[in-house]
Amino acid sequence: MHQLHAVLALSAATVIALGLLSGGIKRSPLSVPLLALVIGVAAGPTGLGWVNPEAWSDAHQILKQAARFTVAISVTGIALRTPLGDVRALLRPVGLLLVFGMLGMWAVSALVSWWLLGLAPLVALLLGAAVTPTDPVVASAIVTGKAAEEKLPSRLRSTLSLESGANDGLGYLIVLLPLLALTLAPDEYVLSHWLVSTLLVGVVLAVVLGAAIGLVCGWALRWARAAGVVEYHSFLSISVALSLLALAAASLVGSDGILASFAAALAFNIALDRSDDFAEENVQEAISKLFNLPVFVLLGIMLPWGAWMQLGWAGVAFAVGLLLLRRPVTIAALGPFLGAGLRMRDTVFLAWFAPVGVAALYYALHAMEQTGNPVYWHATSLAVAVSVLLHGVTATAGMALYDRAAPSRG
Repeated sequence: MHQLHAVLALSAATVIALGLLSGGIKRSPLSVPLLALVIGVAAGPTGLGWVNPEAWSDAHQILKQAARFTVAISVTGIALRTPLGDVRALLRPVGLLLVFGMLGMWAVSALVSWWLLGLAPLVALLLGAAVTPTDPVVASAIVTGKAAEEKLPSRLRSTLSLESGANDGLGYLIVLLPLLALTLAPDEYVLSHWLVSTLLVGVVLAVVLGAAIGLVCGWALRWARAAGVVEYHSFLSISVALSLLALAAASLVGSDGILASFAAALAFNIALDRSDDFAEENVQEAISKLFNLPVFVLLGIMLPWGAWMQLGWAGVAFAVGLLLLRRPVTIAALGPFLGAGLRMRDTVFLAWFAPVGVAALYYALHAMEQTGNPVYWHATSLAVAVSVLLHGVTATAGMALYDRAAPSRG
């Protein structure tokens, strides 16, 4: 219980401290997730030793569920804050990124895993699938805030946000395929299990269930406002409630809760009449401060330094190679076909700022839990730490370079 209180106190103090300093941080080469990660490292066993995850009954399960909840909250915030006009205008590029982009990143990530870590093909495919989705938590820290709104056009911010919001749930499809191949008995048919349990139940049912929840909630709020029975409503409270409802409902029917949360929030956004007065907060900023930072503190506490040392330079090469190849190679192939007004500087920005983050942690921990192989956790946690570092320190400079490359905003 003492350890739980220590983690809660540390997380709360981090949210308060970084919130108070948020203006200065946004203008610096550092990012809020990076600082939260550093705070976790400082408080953990490799630092001051205030918190010791070895004393917890199941530290990995705690981190997995924290990651699941954080991603669900984050994708809900993305769906709620994205203007519907941007959703319609960006269907082509986001659709291409969700289909061909994910397949391309999966292929590159699996090849990097196989080549640099020497993993068996199926293990490399599973690790590659886990690190494929672009992370909505770290991405939100890049594309939100005053500096991002001033220097990055809406089309670019919405493209990265929508893609990262949707592909975390769709990552379930590519993660489960090699996972089933590794865990099912030899006489069981992998493809039929994948089609039924993963595609139909895990994804299709999640979208239908989430959309139904979002539409009902949106219509209910519209009716309550028209009837004059509701005086005030907060996007922040709605986003949390929708996430919890979609996560719980999806879990009850065996579907993917992350995808259900995104579908619920998107359907709610569509069903709700946003044209008149609405007490709207900056959802993404509020969610980032309240819910996203604790998972990075927890990750910093639990980073497996000893396992990283065993991976050696191959682990470092894997993490760096993943960031340099996984996304840039894919965007180089897809860039000419994206359309929707996205220009060369947009595709360059999209090619680099596609971080590996909390969603990858969730899938990697799930893979380790199901297979008993710790390489998924060890390699993915290293990739996440390097991604938070590199994407965090290059975000401010990247936005400035983008702004300088755009003589006229459009």
